[in-house]
Amino acid sequence: MSDHNPYPNFTTLSTDSTDQILSLLPLPTLIRASTVCKSWRSIISAPSFNTHNNNQPWFFLFGLHNTSSKNNQSLAFDPTSNSWFHLPPTQQSPPGSCLIGANGFFFTTTPNFSFSRIFKTSWHVTSPLRFPRINPLVGVFYDDESVSASGFGSNLPRFIVVGGVRFIGGLVDIEDRLAVEIYDPNMDSWELCPPLPVDFRLASSSQYLSSALFKGRFYVFGIYSCFVSSFDLKKHVWSEVQTLRPPGVIFSFLIACKNMLVLAGMCNAPRGPSFNLWKIDENSMEFSEIAIMPHNFLYSLVDSEEDDKFASLKCVGLGNLIYVFNEEYHKKYPACVCEIDSKSGKCSWRRVPQLPSPVNEFHKVISFCSTVSLQNLLQHE
Repeated sequence: MSDHNPYPNFTTLSTDSTDQILSLLPLPTLIRASTVCKSWRSIISAPSFNTHNNNQPWFFLFGLHNTSSKNNQSLAFDPTSNSWFHLPPTQQSPPGSCLIGANGFFFTTTPNFSFSRIFKTSWHVTSPLRFPRINPLVGVFYDDESVSASGFGSNLPRFIVVGGVRFIGGLVDIEDRLAVEIYDPNMDSWELCPPLPVDFRLASSSQYLSSALFKGRFYVFGIYSCFVSSFDLKKHVWSEVQTLRPPGVIFSFLIACKNMLVLAGMCNAPRGPSFNLWKIDENSMEFSEIAIMPHNFLYSLVDSEEDDKFASLKCVGLGNLIYVFNEEYHKKYPACVCEIDSKSGKCSWRRVPQLPSPVNEFHKVISFCSTVSLQNLLQHE
């Protein structure tokens, strides 16, 4: 019998072949593969190394405890490997009292405005905001739209801070100008821009507003009021305020997907409660329904015995994924995700695995989506 092995040893493969095979692995598996040998580490850590599976945004969930930071938990969900991961302990208790997440970054706005890239443990304090506030909307954008949120290259991101609640001497500032400020990292300075339209004055914090960055505009949408306006990031002007309310909508969230704006919200329709997705035409603000969450998925997120069982549902999204989750502890913060096919527009739903135990009870839950680069993970590993 011949001793010839018809299957070549993995170590005899060319570098190009190894590169192609490794590029098919999900990001968490690549991290483990990078520890196998120096050769694999060199291939995986090379700037030229690209994966086919690293373009789906991750879902980040932060649970904050009011009295004991030891009970805080910070987790991230990778949709490709269908797995949850714990974040560094340093980012479970960042400086400041107001934590916000936006694509690729964490922020605190009080007492200082500071930021940190995801999977990093260092925080950078900026020059002071002209109008410090809590619970504003924060967006991350680049002057060069070809630069991704991974932040590689010399082009630094800019941050836009919109609305929020100002305090003077411990009291709410009733004369708040609904300030809009943009941070220039090259000058470490803030530019004061035209304020948020007065229509949003009664509910100007992120508790009542959602936002979406889409085609050079920062959209602000009232979760309950359904008011919508967009800020041109180049011209620095706000569009006319319109109302975007499909029939039966109770509350909804505006989300920027790859090639379209999507409105996702809870509906009280004649056929019963439902969670719907609508495609939004950014020019006319007209809407068309594209999907309804399966009934069994919707009810797996809530306690059917409660009268206001849907009130704790939240929604975030990015790219081709939209996550819907319950921010209440009694259900252990369950979630499901809808994937929108970029070619056909077809939507497919699936449940997100339960959070890894133990799951603490939080006083506040913060969530957002972000692209994640392999370099981010390798530096964290």
